Amino acid sequence: MVIKTVEINIEGIVQGVGFRPFLFNLARSFDLKGLILNRGNAGVRLELQGNDKDINDFIRNITIKAPEISYIEKIQSREIASTQKFDNLEIKPSELGRGVSLTLPPDIAICNECLEDMNDPQKIKYYKYPFIACAACGPRYTTVTELPYDRERSTMIKFPFCQQAKPESCAQEYSDFNNRRFHAQTFACSICGPHYTLYNKQKEIIDNHSIDSILLETAKRINEGEIVAVKGIGGTHLVSLIDDETILKLRKIKGERKYKPFALMVPNLKFIQNDLRISSKELELITSFRRPIVLLERKGLVDNSIISQQVAPGLSNVGIMLPYSGIHYLLFQYVGEKPLIYTSGNKSYIPMAIENNEIFNQLQDLADIFLLHNRSIYQRADDSVLRIHDNKVKIIRRSRGYVPEYLPLPFEVDVPGALATGPELSTTASVLRYNRAFPTQHIGHVTHLETYEHLKNSLFHMKNLLQIKDSEVKFIACDAHPEFISSKFGKELSTQFEIPLYPIQHHFAHILGLMSENRIKLEEKIIGISTDGVGYGEDGNIWGGEVLLCSYDNFHRIGHLEYQPMIGGDRCTKYPARMLASILLKKLGVEAASKIFESLRLQNDLEYKETELKMIISQFETANNKFPSENIPLTSSTGRIFDVVSYILGACNIKTYRGEPAMRLECLASRGNSKNINLKVNFSKRDSMSIIKSSRLIFDVIDLFKDKKNHVEDIAAKFQLELGLAFAEIAKEAAELQGINKIGLTGGVAYNYSFAKIIKENLIMEGFEFIEHNLIPPGDAGISIGQLIGGYFKHCH
Repeated sequence: MVIKTVEINIEGIVQGVGFRPFLFNLARSFDLKGLILNRGNAGVRLELQGNDKDINDFIRNITIKAPEISYIEKIQSREIASTQKFDNLEIKPSELGRGVSLTLPPDIAICNECLEDMNDPQKIKYYKYPFIACAACGPRYTTVTELPYDRERSTMIKFPFCQQAKPESCAQEYSDFNNRRFHAQTFACSICGPHYTLYNKQKEIIDNHSIDSILLETAKRINEGEIVAVKGIGGTHLVSLIDDETILKLRKIKGERKYKPFALMVPNLKFIQNDLRISSKELELITSFRRPIVLLERKGLVDNSIISQQVAPGLSNVGIMLPYSGIHYLLFQYVGEKPLIYTSGNKSYIPMAIENNEIFNQLQDLADIFLLHNRSIYQRADDSVLRIHDNKVKIIRRSRGYVPEYLPLPFEVDVPGALATGPELSTTASVLRYNRAFPTQHIGHVTHLETYEHLKNSLFHMKNLLQIKDSEVKFIACDAHPEFISSKFGKELSTQFEIPLYPIQHHFAHILGLMSENRIKLEEKIIGISTDGVGYGEDGNIWGGEVLLCSYDNFHRIGHLEYQPMIGGDRCTKYPARMLASILLKKLGVEAASKIFESLRLQNDLEYKETELKMIISQFETANNKFPSENIPLTSSTGRIFDVVSYILGACNIKTYRGEPAMRLECLASRGNSKNINLKVNFSKRDSMSIIKSSRLIFDVIDLFKDKKNHVEDIAAKFQLELGLAFAEIAKEAAELQGINKIGLTGGVAYNYSFAKIIKENLIMEGFEFIEHNLIPPGDAGISIGQLIGGYFKHCH
């Protein structure tokens, strides 16, 4: 039988997922000899000897039997001449290879086999050991300092494998090709690995003797109503019971968290089956290796519900996640099988602390005790958050479990590297590596120095993992708003690298991300509906309710919501009553508007009551109906109209967190019947521009509210439906005129299920192809990918 030598190169997510051990054992099963080599970003290379049939069967089985978490992008094989005869099969030491992708997976939830080991008293070194892991599970992105993926380039370097342990040492397991920890890089045991210690606020040790005594004390404190800071895989959680008293205590000490919803971790899904609905798609995601927080709908008012209304006040859904690390499962064993609050351990607008001293300093006023470990976290990663719209995934926060996965662009890119700095709120940055876009983990609102530093650190870490040289970075992309800190960061990078800076209009960036995700071809155009709270417009006004004709290299504005003044600027986003006052004054003047103010008792919902209302009127009169003017910008924001309607209908009179008025309105509408209300949203044409008449809409909503025969739930439902239909109608007219068949929806308001659904159903019924998000967040967390695309086409021209 003829023996030949074949070189096989495999690209994709093939490191940190047990891929080399998998290849080793698969090759052994076909009696192949040779070597397996980890080549960093270039993937994995094999040089194998065997007969033609066995080699071909081996290659065919790679894709069939590959680890579930791996992702094989490309397999290339070729016969090579070799004078060397291999007598065995071995995994060679890694080398530094440069490819166009990242071979590293996200952090992976603990697997069932490791859970069994952790609960098996016979497995002494793993029994109740919270850091248990194997080749198929455990921390990855948050612990790796650089590639190729090996222990010495991770934070586990400080924990060398034990040489003696029962039933066998970690060094033996690592070298045993029949062991599932064969060549696993981030595992350890109770003898050689990291450990937890329990501290009080003064950094004094409460307990560090055994995990059993530590968890007994921690559980006792949680059950007594104390709040515990628990350091985990990618950051720190604040953990507590979900009774009203504890929740209100947590809200009080968290400061700006008066009503913002908390996520819950449940030991298993039987605890929510009576309270929440869960679809097959939601079940698939919540139990996946990613373990995101999934927003699940309440079943309504359930008697004896175990989920307090204080968890997510005024909302119809609750964020639920399952345990994803050993410490989570162990805590439930000691606390008892009950839902617990697991919320990010940080002060508002400041990134989670990940170093122990920082955790103490940041959470000293928030946590009663601290359960901290001694393994360094190299990159923080918040829990990912998503919701489902009819089997389509709407990612709200893309972080742990997703990063550093990339989005392949649907066209060839000849640029070796570029950077995008994202928007200001809910930011991610992104790195371009040829035709792959790599978003960072969730950064947050870039309004504080700490978040700015997090943005810089995360962007450069991604660049370094991709091994992009400074000379390969060809351009920087940023938001078009010149005053955003992220935009100024982009300008700083442009100067530093001496390369072009391309500001990309906010809503165009939203649509570009949508186009690339849906594999729109280079020569194609679409009509994009982009609805959100704020984005800097080309005319200097604040955009946010836009219909754009888009190609990859340009856009044309064809419709938008009527411009409204924001008297006092950003204060209108916090106090919807102020936004309503601005709309009424512009349309009616002081005398007529004041009558409506009085009927709604609007002054009561302003921070400084009557004094503030007089100031609003004074500012309006000073402007003399000339907008925009000083302190009175103009906006076409869909978010502001949702806020105003939410206020009129009594759903929300002050915004305590981003998106709150619109989210409460959606909850109100979920209980309504739109068929009970007569309401129509109209639009007019002005120089071929379609303008949705939002002033008339607000007046009509006020009239409906004043008629006591109408229920606010029904008005809310009708408002969402009719505003969606107005956007759909404008998009449909433009598409027919341009001969375009594809229409898409993006932006933060696209998270509203009813609004998005009516647009989708209407357009599909009219014969259009509707495109929507499933991979990229519709909100601002998806902007940086669109910035890269917009920047690339500007660079090419």
